[in-house]
Amino acid sequence: MENFYTAYTKVVQNTTFYFVKKYITFPEFKDVPGILDSYGMHPNFERACEIAAIKEKEIRKNLFADLQNCDENSARIIHMNITKGLSAAQ
Repeated sequence: MENFYTAYTKVVQNTTFYFVKKYITFPEFKDVPGILDSYGMHPNFERACEIAAIKEKEIRKNLFADLQNCDENSARIIHMNITKGLSAAQ
């Protein structure tokens, strides 16, 4: 079992948010995608890492450095359909 991490930014209502994610992967199994273990979103990078339970300072440092060096358009965006919940009256 190994961990890998991703980080990207996105502007939401004129505020830049940091998105960080921690995945678990099992290299011994071929063609099995990583499993999302934890994630965090916050305007403060360090707080986003805390929410995502990323405690290792070296990993945080590397993620932040990657953010500084990446192209804004390189983030992978997954579109999700928003479903409205049913009200009690229905």
